[in-house]
Amino acid sequence: MNDPERRYGLTAAWSDLNNDGKLDLFVTNDGEANYLYQGDGAGNFEDVGLLAGVAANADGAEQANMGLALGDFDHTGRMSVAISHFDVEYTALYRNDGDMNFTDASVASGIARGTQGYVGWGDAFVDFANSGWQDFLQVNGHVYPQVDSLHLATKFREPKLLFLNQRDGTFQNISRRVGPTLQVPQVSRGLAVGDLFNDGRMEAVVENLVGGPMILRPERGPKNHWVSFQLEGVERNRLALNARVRVTAGDLVQPGEVLSGGSYLSQNDLRLHFGLDTHEIIDRIEVLWPDGRKETLPHMAADRYYVVREGQGVVSDSKPQQLPNLR
Repeated sequence: MNDPERRYGLTAAWSDLNNDGKLDLFVTNDGEANYLYQGDGAGNFEDVGLLAGVAANADGAEQANMGLALGDFDHTGRMSVAISHFDVEYTALYRNDGDMNFTDASVASGIARGTQGYVGWGDAFVDFANSGWQDFLQVNGHVYPQVDSLHLATKFREPKLLFLNQRDGTFQNISRRVGPTLQVPQVSRGLAVGDLFNDGRMEAVVENLVGGPMILRPERGPKNHWVSFQLEGVERNRLALNARVRVTAGDLVQPGEVLSGGSYLSQNDLRLHFGLDTHEIIDRIEVLWPDGRKETLPHMAADRYYVVREGQGVVSDSKPQQLPNLR
């Protein structure tokens, strides 16, 4: 890997983006073309960002690339990419079409319209409702306090944005429909998601440049089922970074990958959380370890935390905790 132009890299994440069993590295560069380093599995990497369609937007313009989110929002078995940008632009959604080819679906998905005018930072694909479909969350905040004195629509403190997955490749902006918390204007930067209270629901932690952090916790909604996996390597890579899990429950088939980095200056929960909608039983779990070894675990109960150790299968499982009212 090289960087001859010394671009302003802000966020990076490792993932096998073309499902060939070899790690690739995505790097967002502020105001310049992104890097997508394709790995050959032998320690060699080639920047294929331009050919893959993720170096610039659909018009060929390089953007103020900042936050980075990876997720299979459309149930294709491939990791797509979302990148947050400056207020004169919009968040870019690159749909992964396979074989290291991506399509800029920002406008078609509805993400572009809902994010234009905001300075986006941390972002994540996350299933707050345990529906089995990943929604999209982004936190925002301007870099210049002086904008407040210019009497523009743009403000230094900005609200957060939540987009509901419509399950057809599009998203609906529901930021104003989920309570007043997301509308609290802040100068946000970092965003990490995880099941903080071990109760089967995902929360988001927001780091703010001005003021303290915020925890966003979903309330009410359907009591859908879920499952969580903590993967453990044995001989090396004890955190099982970039191991993958494929969960099949009835008509729901979802992949997940243990990712290090992403969003913006943040780290998500390393446990893999899957919403299961109404499914109480998981038909099959397939684990692909980083060294290429595969394990299959059949017929498991939902609403459990499982610890899966490489070569040993499930070594423990537990039920969610019962928490007091956190309001």
